[in-house]
Amino acid sequence: MNSAIIGHRSEIDIRQEESYMPINEHTPLISTINNGHNNTIDKDNKLGMVRQICTLLQQSVIFKLLPSILLGSLIWFGIAPTDELTLTSIRLLAVFTSCIFALITTSVDISVLVLSSLTLLSLTRSFQCVDHHTEESIECRLCGEHSPEGSLYDCQGNQEAFHQSLKGFSSSVVWLIFAAFHLGKAVEVTKLGKRISLMMIHSFGKHTLGLAYAILFSELLLAPFVPSNTARGGGIVMPIVHSIAISLNSTPQQNSKIGGFLMLVGAHANLLSASAYLTGMAPNPIVIAKANMLYPGLNFDFMTWITGSCMPVMVCAVALPLLLAWSCGIFKSKTNDSQVEEGQQVKPNNDNIIQHASKQLKEMGFMSHKELQLCFVLFVCLAMWITSGHTGIDSTLVALLGITALLHLGTITWRDVTSNTNAWETLFWLGGFVTIASQLSESGASRFLGLKISQAIEHFQLPALPALAIAYFFTTFMFSSLSAHTVAFVATFLDAGHALKVNPMILTCLLAYFGALGGCMTNFSTGTLTMYYAPGYVARKKWFIIGIEIALFYLIVYFTIGMGWWKMLGWY
Repeated sequence: MNSAIIGHRSEIDIRQEESYMPINEHTPLISTINNGHNNTIDKDNKLGMVRQICTLLQQSVIFKLLPSILLGSLIWFGIAPTDELTLTSIRLLAVFTSCIFALITTSVDISVLVLSSLTLLSLTRSFQCVDHHTEESIECRLCGEHSPEGSLYDCQGNQEAFHQSLKGFSSSVVWLIFAAFHLGKAVEVTKLGKRISLMMIHSFGKHTLGLAYAILFSELLLAPFVPSNTARGGGIVMPIVHSIAISLNSTPQQNSKIGGFLMLVGAHANLLSASAYLTGMAPNPIVIAKANMLYPGLNFDFMTWITGSCMPVMVCAVALPLLLAWSCGIFKSKTNDSQVEEGQQVKPNNDNIIQHASKQLKEMGFMSHKELQLCFVLFVCLAMWITSGHTGIDSTLVALLGITALLHLGTITWRDVTSNTNAWETLFWLGGFVTIASQLSESGASRFLGLKISQAIEHFQLPALPALAIAYFFTTFMFSSLSAHTVAFVATFLDAGHALKVNPMILTCLLAYFGALGGCMTNFSTGTLTMYYAPGYVARKKWFIIGIEIALFYLIVYFTIGMGWWKMLGWY
């Protein structure tokens, strides 16, 4: 019995001992709680990792380009080849459309897009090669295969496709722009551009309109030698314009009318000067490259461009400040501090501006020997460009001779050349786009699009030349880059004109000049206009309204005075 009691007590003791077992991480309940806590931590960690991955994807170039890639893929895989569109032309259209869409919708560098496009087209042999036996253009993907006649296409697809991708970099107009960038760098390094602008302001700055004309003619003087309209307007002229506005006690909050007027003059003068010269804006050579290829006897060059533009540009240069002054209300003011009779200019204290310009010119001193060297070289280059028709020396070679002379004279150094990233970047993307544009033409894609546009014009019974030119002008409204607009549309519109048998010289002139002038309608068409708009002197609504007025003004001038001038030249 005792033993039974002892056994019973032992069981009780054992149960009590178990009931008073110490609590630690090995306890089943605690272990379960810990596991739940760890699971929560794991979930948080996983959510954090997902967020980081999403952030990295959003910041990646591929994610930004996803809509463009999808658009290109739809064209690449979704359109079947026909008699009018070969597989190569479809692929070129797909890559080209994707590239243009990316330029409009993303901030990815244009050179990255061009490099990606050329690489993809080379790898897939989506270029036009030449059959060495028949000298006919064929798709590179067909090299080594049998033709419909039974013979083999005599070409090396992979090698020749890669060679075709580099063809645009041998274009003389691309190297002309490259050389002009370095001439512009010399203008910047020697401060000759700043001196010219200050001298113009010192000479014409007694009146508000005088300042406007000084700004405009400074742009026209610099444009042949500074081919980046953004570098010219934003880097040289715009800072001076802004300082003038401040010197006139004009800020976005107080007395903004004068400052807004000068900002608008600077912005529109930049576009006018970009249209005046072949070297006035980087994408200008794309127009003549396509036109000269489509019309072999056209011979549209540097001097042809200036000859055609000089008369309408002079008329616009005289009238533009007056039109902007009227739009901004400069001729009359109702402010208490400057009451003037209607019909007279507002006369702020412009003496401060002249004194400011004089002070800066005095600080700069007499022209340095480098400025004198640059003036001499630029004068010789200009003379050789004018006489190129008689001497037979190519305009690009003249520009390269100028760069060589400046290097040997010590006006600029090779470091100035290598550090001029805008020149090298433009050389790359412009050469790449010239390649793609020429391949679109050779493959028949550009001709196909041009035919569709020409059919639409004929269907609606529109006059061909004005319809093409005006449509090209107003499509600029959709773009935030004048380069992207030129690359996207100029070949197509030239092919449409070719199909409609319009006068090639007049069509080339209108498309060449409207490529820059069409940017007048918005504040985002090019970097320069964005910089002029940024200080806030002009409200967005007012900028757009004035832009439409200027657009109508340009169309009237070029379709009247421009056409009359070209008629006198015997171009039609």
